[in-house]
Amino acid sequence: MASDLRIALIGCGSHGSTRLAPAVWHTDGVALSACVDVDAETARKTAHGVAEVLTSVQALTAESYADAAVIAVPHDELVPATRACIEAGLHVLVEKPAGLNAAEVTEVVEAALARDLTFMPAYCLRFNEVRTRARNLVRRGVIGNIRTLAAAKGSPPLPGWLADPARGGGQLLFLGSHLVDQLLWLHRQSVVRAYATMTFRDDTGSDESISGLIEFADGVSATISLSQAAGVAYDHLEITGDRGRIRSDWKNNRIDIESAGAHEYRLPTVEFVQSDPMQPMYDAEMAEFAAAVHIGRPPSVDGHDAVRTLRVLDALRESAERGSPVDIDDDVHPASERRPDHGLARIRIQFTYPSDRIQEPILYEIARRFHLKFNVRRADIDAGIGWVQLMLEGERSEIEAAIEWVEAQGIRADPVEGDIVSG
Repeated sequence: MASDLRIALIGCGSHGSTRLAPAVWHTDGVALSACVDVDAETARKTAHGVAEVLTSVQALTAESYADAAVIAVPHDELVPATRACIEAGLHVLVEKPAGLNAAEVTEVVEAALARDLTFMPAYCLRFNEVRTRARNLVRRGVIGNIRTLAAAKGSPPLPGWLADPARGGGQLLFLGSHLVDQLLWLHRQSVVRAYATMTFRDDTGSDESISGLIEFADGVSATISLSQAAGVAYDHLEITGDRGRIRSDWKNNRIDIESAGAHEYRLPTVEFVQSDPMQPMYDAEMAEFAAAVHIGRPPSVDGHDAVRTLRVLDALRESAERGSPVDIDDDVHPASERRPDHGLARIRIQFTYPSDRIQEPILYEIARRFHLKFNVRRADIDAGIGWVQLMLEGERSEIEAAIEWVEAQGIRADPVEGDIVSG
């Protein structure tokens, strides 16, 4: 189709050819228009005779081969490739961690914003069902308010450039970027401090095992554990609240839930996701990128998310070198102040509280948990029942999540006649 978004794949190695190229083929409204790799034969095999075969980013940007680029090259090459694509006017989906440190990624994020181009870091686990289910349970309030988080991820010894500290950044940058992004995604609060210890491999000099602590502004703490010594791959998150706990094990497609607040999870419950844990998340990630470009809205994971993650990773590495905690200057929402007003909605709604929930700080929790604006229009307490009418404004998905969370607290939510929904 003439309206298809033309995508160039830069980096046709194992990940690019077996995961990202199929994701392009599986996504409506996009077409693989060019395959770029220093090895022409590798690019040719990925192109399958339907895309241009190129051996450099310079060759790609010299001609009008694409509207957007998907970049999957070694970590030290991510920023140069991204910068060249942005300068050529291409939208970019770049493999995590998007660069080697927060400073260099900040520069390309600002360049993309200045040119009004979509920049999306490829944090694929945000699109994995084992993780999205767990996050939705947290947002519904199934475990109450988050108190602690614990994340662990590991692999066999890293191969090739991944094991080179200068090129790949080691395990902290490779797998630690996933863990930190997941923690920041689950708990939308500013990070204030990080502390870490590391051990290193004798053969490659890369970080073998990392233990870290991340502290949030609201007093919640998160621990991370990484290793390339176990000889096996593993990946799990544990979220503990004041009314229960959730454990999300991606490798085993399993979610463990126990809640003192949600009746359906009063007894320990195990939910299994019966699907391929890999390709569907790459497909969903590609579909999100394409939709953001087509519609002209910010992607659900953006440049600010990439910079925040790298800022924490930088602090963890610095802490391990210094042997002391490192303070972090972090802000959850500054990018939103510069975004166009796409995909926003406004709705007037009434929350009705039963007598035993009148004292609950529901509005405070909405403000803390969700990125929404709200204005109280009317409120009253009558015969032991309280109600409040609000105008909620923000991303439609955030409004829906907030309403779902309120209802999970046993509070009735009803649209008010004459409500306004737009966007």
